[in-house]
Parts: sequence; C-alpha cells; structure tokens
Amino acid sequence: MRILHVLPGMAPGGMEQLVVALTVDAIGQGDEVVVASANGPWAARIEMAGAAHCTLPATSRASTASAAAAVARLAACVWQFRPHVLHAHNVRAAVMARLAIATTGHRTGFITTLHGVPPADYPAASRILRSATPRVIACAPAVARSLRASGFPAARVDVVVNGAALSPASPERQQQMRRRLRVGADPIVAGVGRLTNQKDWPVLIAAAQQVQAARFVVAGDGPLRDELEGVARRSGDRVRFAGHIDDIAALVGIASCVVSSSAWEGLPLAVLEALSLGAPTVATAVDGVTDLVPPEAAMLVPAGDPVALGTAISRILTDGAWAQCLRRNALAASGAWHPGHMLRGYRLAYQQAVSPPARSARNRGASVKDKPRPVSTPELPRSSMGGSRWTSAGPRRSSGIGLLRKSQLRPRG
Repeated sequence: MRILHVLPGMAPGGMEQLVVALTVDAIGQGDEVVVASANGPWAARIEMAGAAHCTLPATSRASTASAAAAVARLAACVWQFRPHVLHAHNVRAAVMARLAIATTGHRTGFITTLHGVPPADYPAASRILRSATPRVIACAPAVARSLRASGFPAARVDVVVNGAALSPASPERQQQMRRRLRVGADPIVAGVGRLTNQKDWPVLIAAAQQVQAARFVVAGDGPLRDELEGVARRSGDRVRFAGHIDDIAALVGIASCVVSSSAWEGLPLAVLEALSLGAPTVATAVDGVTDLVPPEAAMLVPAGDPVALGTAISRILTDGAWAQCLRRNALAASGAWHPGHMLRGYRLAYQQAVSPPARSARNRGASVKDKPRPVSTPELPRSSMGGSRWTSAGPRRSSGIGLLRKSQLRPRG
C-alpha cells in the first residue's frame, strides 16, 4: 500500500509524533510512505524510518499565496506517488489535500485525523471538514464529541486514541539529564508541552510559589517562550523553561512529579506518556484528560487554579506513600492507551478507505495493492513535478529538481 501523510510541519509535537509512529509501522509492514509538510526538525525522523519527505512551502491563515504554492507542490507529489491512501492531519492539511486531489483527478482513499482545535474553533472546523473530507478520525473522545456537537455528521466520525508509551531511561541517561539541567539531587517538578496559550503555563508559574522544596523545569518551545520567561523572572525565577528536550523519558525518570496545567486538551499526550512510566502526575481536569485518565491514576485539579495545582504538587512531594500509590495506578491504567491499539485502528481505517463498495464480484476480488486508476490524467507543468518519478517499484530519477528528499523509500542493503 502507498500512504501519503499531509500535515502543516514537522516541528516536535503530538501530531508529528503520530505521523512518525504511523510511518515506522507502515514501513515495517512493507508499505511505501511519503510525508508532505513544511520542513522541520523531525523531517529527518521520516527519512530515518525509510520513508520520503516532500517539502511543502510553509503556510499560514494570512497568506493565500503560500497556500496556493503548497497545494501546487502537494498536487505534484500526489501525481508522482499515486497514493492508495491520503491521510491529512488537521483542518488546513485536509483542505490542501482536497484541492490537490481535485487538481490531479487521482482517485485515492482519503481520511483526516483531527488532533484537536481550540474550543471556539470547532464550529468552523466542522463546517470546513464537512466539505473537505469524507471521514474524520478523532484522536480522542473529547475531540469527537466537540466535532459532533458543532454539527459534523456523527456517522462520519471515528475515534482512534493516540497511543502513548515511553520506555524507561537508563540510570546513565537520567544522570546525564540532571547534569544538563544542572539540578543536582534536588526534587524535580517537570512540565512537558509547547509554549502556547493552551498549556496555560502562567498557572504553573503561580503554583510554583507555593512549593519551595523543588526545581520546576518545563520542556518545550513555542511562540510564548520570551513572554513566559519574563513572567517567571518577575515571579521569583522558580520555573525554568529549558527548550526542546529529546529525551523525555529521562526527564520524566528524574521527576518527582509531572504537571500539566492546560486550559484545554484534545489528547494529553505528555500526560499519558508520563503515566506510562508510572510518574506521579498532576493534571487539570479538562475533557481530554478526564476521558482517558482514571481519577485514581493522577491528581486532577480544576483548570486555571494555581492554588489547587500547588497543593496537589506539594502532596506528591511530601507524601511518599501517596506518590507510590499513584505510580502503581498509573502503570495499571496505561495499557488502555498502548500504541499497539492505535496502530491497529489506523491499519483498519486504511483498509476501509481503499475498499470500494461491493458492486460486483470483480470489485470484491480487487486487491488494495492494485494500482489506483486516476479519474483523469491532467498534464502538470514539468517545473512543478520535480525530479523523482514514482512507479509501483519506487521512484526513478528524471531531470529537474527532486520533489522528494529521499531518493528511495526502501534503502538498499
């Protein structure tokens, strides 16, 4: 099967992590995969998995020119690769994918995963997705519920919960993390997530004022970093924003407590990963959290309440028996969001996307590996096609600038 993922970019994040996991799984199953997105640090992970990355121009809501350029580039990628399944991620990618399909006339199974949007944006997301995509997979029950409540047809929504699991870091990696953060043997309270309004880090900064016997470290980057560092300095410099950290398992491993202060969540990936390691965790009781995290597996507090957050953190740090109880319960609960469940769910969704309605014995006997036949074969300008010409056996080089950054999907041994 040939699978094309489309998403806005490849910066570190939950959506990008899902795409990497699906790519690794598909390559392991013998499929061919291309990921089309703006460039980013995690594009290299796609190529390391044995897939190809098609670099699209970065897009924004404010620039129609960049969106048009990205659609043209994506259309060329679709025309070359001829995917059996086109898998878009979030609303903007779904619109781009729909326009690229219309441009090429290529017939493909088309699904969109919605990874969550701000609560106020669900009506617009529902309206756009109704026209852009035949089917939506929500990454969590809360996302599906919000989408249906905003008018999206319930029969066109499925839920596949994003998998989340970390392997424990070795003692050596944990010591390296302590040295990197320069925290000595002090207790650590760790937060993980992008520095955006959604994560509501000012609440954690305020909560830290109540907890004197620990170091607070937030792993992640984003547009609010300078602003949040300023707030932290004015509040006594109790919270350190450490930027992007690759070894999250090591950070969680040295943490006495992991904290999420989010104002809303579609799916709290960092919380689920921390729980998979048995980390005592405090999180806000927002929809995406309460749907998945049993109350006995973590301390859940009201969103926007720094006093409640600080009190919960303090209890974990000072009550060893309570912290140990949370560890046991977290490990017991984490099997519910094991990545294997997610991978099987998407594999089934792909099979359903490429299986046409049974209209005849001939249709029923068709294999999903049969090459899809385009509805029409428009000629695209050679300059937009790039240099990798795709066949069922993989790309062969042609003249011009390469469209895909990896010369072959399956590296030769």
